Amino acid sequence: MSAKTKGNLLLVSNYPSDVGYAWWLMEHFWVLLSEHFAQNGKETFLAYPQINRLPAVIQNSNIRVSEMAVVGDSAAARRALRSYITANRITDVYLTDRPWFSPNYMFLRACGVKNIVVHDHTPGDRPPVNGIKGFAKALRQRLPWVCADTQFNVSELMRHRSISNARIPAERCIVVQNGTPPVQNPPEQRLLSRQMLGIPQDSFVCITTGRAHPYKRFDFVIGVAEEIARAHPDSPVMFLLIGDGPAMGTLQQLVRDKNLEDAVRLLGFRPDTRKILPAADAAIHAALGEGFSLSIVEYMSASLPVLVPDIPSVRQAIDHGETGFVYGRDSTREAAEFVLKLLADTRLRERMGSNARSKADASYTLDVCSEQFLKACDQTFR
Repeated sequence: MSAKTKGNLLLVSNYPSDVGYAWWLMEHFWVLLSEHFAQNGKETFLAYPQINRLPAVIQNSNIRVSEMAVVGDSAAARRALRSYITANRITDVYLTDRPWFSPNYMFLRACGVKNIVVHDHTPGDRPPVNGIKGFAKALRQRLPWVCADTQFNVSELMRHRSISNARIPAERCIVVQNGTPPVQNPPEQRLLSRQMLGIPQDSFVCITTGRAHPYKRFDFVIGVAEEIARAHPDSPVMFLLIGDGPAMGTLQQLVRDKNLEDAVRLLGFRPDTRKILPAADAAIHAALGEGFSLSIVEYMSASLPVLVPDIPSVRQAIDHGETGFVYGRDSTREAAEFVLKLLADTRLRERMGSNARSKADASYTLDVCSEQFLKACDQTFR
C-alpha cells in the first residue's frame, strides 16, 4: 500500500462542527493539510457527521465541507459515500482517533482510497501485549486492505503504546508532538481575571480545565478541596473547575453536599479559559489517562506549577519537583499536601512556574507541533 497518491483528500470529523474543546487542534491540522494538498494542485474535503456552526478557521480555508457519515451504518449511506469518493477523486483519507484495524477500511479502498492515515489522540495507559496473543495481534495489524497505512502519535510515549500494546509496525508510527500557542500572561491579567470572576486577591487559586466527564476526575479535585477544608478550615485555597459535560450535575451536587461552595467554583464551559489561567497560582490535572494533555501544556505555558497523578500518560510532561508535583494516583491527601506546600512557599511556586513555562516554550508550542506535522505529511502524503 503506497502513500504516493494522485487524488484529493478527505478529512473526517468524529463530532459535530461546533463541539469545541481540543478539536481546535484537529481543525488546525486540517487547514495545514489542505494547504499541503493545494500546493500540489489537489483539493481537500471535510465530512462532519453534523454541521451546526462552522469554526471560523474552516470557513476561512479552502476546505470543501459536507455533512456525511464516514463510513455510515446503512447501505444508503455507503452508496452515498462511494459516490462522493468517486465524484471527488478522493484517494487519501485522514482520520482522528479511529482504530488502526477496521473492516471499514476495506470498503474505503474498494471505493478508490489508496492511503489512510489515523491521527491517534486516544487517552489511556495500556500494558505491552506479548506471547501468542501479541504475535497474533502483530500479524493482524499487518493485513492489507483492513489496516491503516500510517499512524500519527501525539507523543513518544503514545508511539511506544501503539507499538508495544496495539502491535502496530514501528515503521508505520510517526510522532507529532502535541502543542499549543503560548498563553499570553501580561502582568495586569492576573488582577483583571480575578476581578472579572470576583475572586479575592489574597486567595490561592488552583485551576482545572477540561470536559466535565468522569474520566477527567473533577470529583477527585473536589476531594482535594475537602481534605484542605477539613484540615485547614481557614485556608485561602480556592479551586476553579472550568468545563462542561455529562458529570456537571453530579459535581454541583457533590460541592453542595460537602459544603464546599466557598472553596470550589464550577464555572462551566468558558471560551476565555486562556485569559483566566493567569488568575491561578497552580493547576491540578487529575485525569485517569491522556494521549498528551493540551490543558497541562496550557497550565505550564501560563507559568503554573502542575499537580498530576502518578499515571504515565498524564504525568509525561511534568518533572516532579521541577515543573510540578506527582502525587499518588488516588491520594487526595498527598495532592492536598502539595497544594499547601505551594501555598506556603512563594519562591518554590515561582521557580516551578518559570521552569514549566520554559519547558512548554521549548518543546510544546504549536509551532513545534506544526513543524512536526508538516514533516510527517511530507512522508505520508505525496
